[in-house]
Amino acid sequence: MVVEDLDIIHEPVRERDIDYSSVDKYSVEEIAFYSPWVLRSPLLMKVVKLQQYILWYAREFLYKKGFIELLPPMASVVSDPGLRGARKLKTRLYGIEYELTSSVIMYKQSSVAVFEKIFFVARNIREEPAENIRTGRHLVEFTQLDIEYALTSIDDVMALAEELLKYVTEKLAREQEELVYSINKEFTVFKPPFPRIRYDEALEIVKKLGYSVEWGKELSHEAETALAEYYDSPVWITNFPVVSRGFYYLPDEEDPKYNRDFNLILPRGYGEVIDGGEREYRYRELVERIKAVGEPLEKYSWFLDLALKGGIPPSAGWGLGVERLTRYIAGLKHVALATAFPKLPGIAGTP
Repeated sequence: MVVEDLDIIHEPVRERDIDYSSVDKYSVEEIAFYSPWVLRSPLLMKVVKLQQYILWYAREFLYKKGFIELLPPMASVVSDPGLRGARKLKTRLYGIEYELTSSVIMYKQSSVAVFEKIFFVARNIREEPAENIRTGRHLVEFTQLDIEYALTSIDDVMALAEELLKYVTEKLAREQEELVYSINKEFTVFKPPFPRIRYDEALEIVKKLGYSVEWGKELSHEAETALAEYYDSPVWITNFPVVSRGFYYLPDEEDPKYNRDFNLILPRGYGEVIDGGEREYRYRELVERIKAVGEPLEKYSWFLDLALKGGIPPSAGWGLGVERLTRYIAGLKHVALATAFPKLPGIAGTP
């Protein structure tokens, strides 16, 4: 029987010349430019599923703790100024300059006045210095699990972060064992509590390990790696100098040169995965801190108006890098392999 007048709905895919079975041998530039094709690789398919479960279990944990999830804004008249060398991207909306979201910090602080415990799964974008492509840790477009908790302390939210990491990895080991170990045979469950050291102590330790860090500056990636290897564990660094951070951290009452803040550094070179602390909420102090970092007050008018009228309570919180955590759990060589369509420092024109 001869069938005539057939319409072709879809032709078979004509594959690119990419070895999907060993995609991790390609450069990160190739991975970024051919990401819709790389997504077909067995590794990336598994990593995307793994990331789904990481977010699923993290949300489950936070819901059980009484947190409310808010949807994150994509643009604002002003976003986070404390980007540590990165540049904010801007657009215009009805003739007014807006910034694409680089952090939801001020939205977090304002939201806990209403809900007490909140979180966002927030997509952020920052133009990172081009050289950061080689750290293995940096994306231009990335995701943060951002939590904020009113009327609490850094000790409480640090403990919450440890509990969340333990919960997520225990559930992966218990419910997704085949998936996670097929990606990373060396996967292990987080076992808090993690060591805690102050910033000044961290500088002393890395100096003994051969890394000199100027006071008030961030630790280099190499120094962070050496520090975590020294402890052979994730390690908290607390109380960074006020001059090294954004205006929204609360200074330590005992020594106002330092903030009540923290980073969590992962071992084996994976670097910082969590950043957070207690927040500055007092109007006068916010004004002075914003002036000190050279920002115009009018850009922050909505936030300062809330603070002036008591609409921002004391709070503490953190942001967890979802792709960085995925990379660590999966044991990946670069964070470009921890997201479906990576946008990388120094590269334009990728999908």
